[in-house]
Amino acid sequence: MNDKNEGLNERLAHRKRIQRMKTGLILFIVTWMLAWMLISVALIAKVNSLQDQIDIITKNTIRSQQVEQQENQVEKSGSISQADGKEKSEEEKSGEEKSEEEKSGETKSDQVKSEGTGRDSLGYVRMSADHVDKKDEAGSAGAQTAHTDEKAQKADVKDVDEENLKNEADHADNTKENEAVKKVYLTFDDGPSKNTEQILDILDQYQIKATFFVTGRQDKESIERYRMIAQRGHTIGMHSYSHKYDEIYHSTEAFEQDLDQIQKLLKDKAGIKCMLYRFPGGSSNQVSSMDMTEFIRILNQRGITYFDWNVECGDASYVQYSAKEMVANVMKDVVKYHTSVVLMHDAENKQNTIKALPKIIKQLQKMDAQLLPIDENTQVVQHVSAESVKD
Repeated sequence: MNDKNEGLNERLAHRKRIQRMKTGLILFIVTWMLAWMLISVALIAKVNSLQDQIDIITKNTIRSQQVEQQENQVEKSGSISQADGKEKSEEEKSGEEKSEEEKSGETKSDQVKSEGTGRDSLGYVRMSADHVDKKDEAGSAGAQTAHTDEKAQKADVKDVDEENLKNEADHADNTKENEAVKKVYLTFDDGPSKNTEQILDILDQYQIKATFFVTGRQDKESIERYRMIAQRGHTIGMHSYSHKYDEIYHSTEAFEQDLDQIQKLLKDKAGIKCMLYRFPGGSSNQVSSMDMTEFIRILNQRGITYFDWNVECGDASYVQYSAKEMVANVMKDVVKYHTSVVLMHDAENKQNTIKALPKIIKQLQKMDAQLLPIDENTQVVQHVSAESVKD
């Protein structure tokens, strides 16, 4: 009896071991599948993120090419108009010469005709030789006086035409020279920070002005930096108060609230009525939960101008560029445009930007580029054109 019970117990124990093994195996398979699912989801999210970045880069490249084409068309049209002006001037000159020749021909014809008429009259009317001589002398004197007056008038007209042509040529030369000079606007986002004073000192060292798109700060040091930027003659623009994408772009109401905050801060603390803006992520960002045209419409209605960029130093990229590489990034793109807006960042962790800045300035000055702060006369650079957004 005991042997039977022992055998039964062994079989039960064996079955329990098998059951535990099955359960463990199932749990292992399920865990393994869940792990692969999580890895797959993470990979898909990463691929989508990379695809979004590629789309943004592609769009920016296309827009940059469009801007470049427009600038080339403007330059070509300027050259064509100058050529047309020169051709027109040459045509006017040749027309005047022809007119003079025609008048000269008419004068000769009249003289020949009057000589023939005089000879016929001699056969019909008898006149004394003295009377004929006196009349001929008087006629010659009158014709000579008229011819002299006509030459004087033509000389005056010619002098005026030459002066106008000279002025047009000078204007064309100045226009061509202005078009050849490249304008570069250095812009710094995300400040103020502990690096702000270093950036300002470098700009002062090379006697140039730049543009700072700032975010909201209430601490004493930051408020002093707002004022310092303005006092040193640089342009200040808004870059949102919070710089939190999910909050700013959650709704139009949230965007306007954030806009009011940063605008009021700059007015109260720095005495600046700011009408210049840069969207966090740019007007073509793919992070916003709403269509960016909704926020562009708000800026249009308030008369606020926004600027994107067409040149980047690369200090906001996932790639950690060295200072030397940042200089190369800027210089390879500024040569493409007549107006370049360079994206850089004023943040505590952007030490390579501080190292690259003097070298960037030197290279730009070496190519005789104008380094300017953004103002109301600056040609706008926008990834999504404000004019394309209707009220």
